Amino acid sequence: MKRIFKLFFKLVGLITHIGEKIKNNIQRSIRMQLFTTFILCALGSFVVSRAVLPLFEDINESAIVDYSFSMRVMYFQAHDIAELAIQENSVDSIRQSISQENEKMENHQNTLKMIVTDEDGEVLYKTKQVKEEHIDLHEEIRNAMSFTMNQPFEEGFPSIVTSREEFSTLVPLTLQDKKYYFIVSGLPQGEVITSTSEGPIPFFIGVILFILSFFYITKRKMTQIESLAEGVMEIAKGDLAYRIEKKGQDEIALLTDNINQMAEEIMSSIEMERKVEQQKNDLITNVSHDLRTPLTSIMGYLRLLREEKYETKEQYDEYLKIAFSKSEQLKNLIDDLFDYTKLMNDKNTLVRQQVCLNELLDQLMEELVPLAEQKQRLFIKHFPEHRIFVALDSEKMVRVFDNLLINAINYSAGDGKILVSLEEQDNLIRICVANESDAFTAEELNSLFERFYKKDQSRTNVTEGSGLGLAIAKSIVELHGGTIHAKYKNETLYFIISLPFTS
Repeated sequence: MKRIFKLFFKLVGLITHIGEKIKNNIQRSIRMQLFTTFILCALGSFVVSRAVLPLFEDINESAIVDYSFSMRVMYFQAHDIAELAIQENSVDSIRQSISQENEKMENHQNTLKMIVTDEDGEVLYKTKQVKEEHIDLHEEIRNAMSFTMNQPFEEGFPSIVTSREEFSTLVPLTLQDKKYYFIVSGLPQGEVITSTSEGPIPFFIGVILFILSFFYITKRKMTQIESLAEGVMEIAKGDLAYRIEKKGQDEIALLTDNINQMAEEIMSSIEMERKVEQQKNDLITNVSHDLRTPLTSIMGYLRLLREEKYETKEQYDEYLKIAFSKSEQLKNLIDDLFDYTKLMNDKNTLVRQQVCLNELLDQLMEELVPLAEQKQRLFIKHFPEHRIFVALDSEKMVRVFDNLLINAINYSAGDGKILVSLEEQDNLIRICVANESDAFTAEELNSLFERFYKKDQSRTNVTEGSGLGLAIAKSIVELHGGTIHAKYKNETLYFIISLPFTS
């Protein structure tokens, strides 16, 4: 019993699985949906047209009088009598049947005629209403054959006879070596037969029901197509924020997704173009401002020197020193701007080679020790004992590390300790440069890697930095497939770089 239940539940599960699969296939194909809808509507219309058929049968009812049954009775009666005579090999049985028919005629006014003739057509026995003494056998045979040819017969008998004409059947007999002909004739009795036909009404009801049900079921899909067309029209008018509502899982839903994605990409592309255009405008504005400031100072001090507006040789040297310093600042700014523009070029490529990060960072810190000592800063490193190698463009990454280390030297606060760490973490190489610093807000941290951003936004006192160093560093790191971000915690500013082992 358990086995039967187990097989039953397996069968139910299989049927359910097949049903779900068929349902999913139908939901994902418009062609299957239309085909299924057509079949269901046609089947429903057929069932309804068959159901209402009895209501209209009386309208199309017709009646006819059929004489075929009476003809069959006469035919079988003649052959039964003839068969009995053949069995007895005597004409007496026929004569007895004729006598019985005469008695019926007296009591019921029967009109059935029975005749027995010899081979020459001489009437030997007959019923009372027969007046002929001689029968033209050829004529009788011809009449019987003519009737047979002019009426539709089934198994030797007429199926339906609607005209009342005298029916005659002839049976040849051979009794006691003599040939006889037994003829039975008479007017058949009619039988009323009623018939009904379907008529066109059930058919038209089925057709109308099919059309209405098909249109009703497909209305939702047509509404979806109309909504898709309206959405495309709205997007074509320029409303790229418009999104078409997705319904179902079929090809229309897929087309809806594609159109929405296309609108999203176009809007993103336009937004990106606007952003790039705005960045160009900002770049021109910022570069003009930052170039003008040191250039103005240079021109001012050079004018003082040209007009000899100095009192001592020391003042002359001071003016010259300041002009030279501003010139260096101007050159650094132009160099940074050139490097940043080059990095923003999509065609910019990396020249990768295997580099030991431990040694690279050690070398950079050694080179910056004099500057750190001058500003009373101290490098503290946390490197692993084993050497870490990674494929990168060493020239560009030196620019990144150099920028971070110099920023830490210039802007450290407190005891002036600068922590540099290197470690492997989650298939990434993590480099961190940290130093004590003034407080940073979340907004300021997010803006650190923007072009020309400085924590002190006053453009009247331009510091030595160009404001492009961190933007350049971010571009280089991202070009290597890595990330760089800043965080502020416990009065310490952290710059964290994550690089993949391979890119």
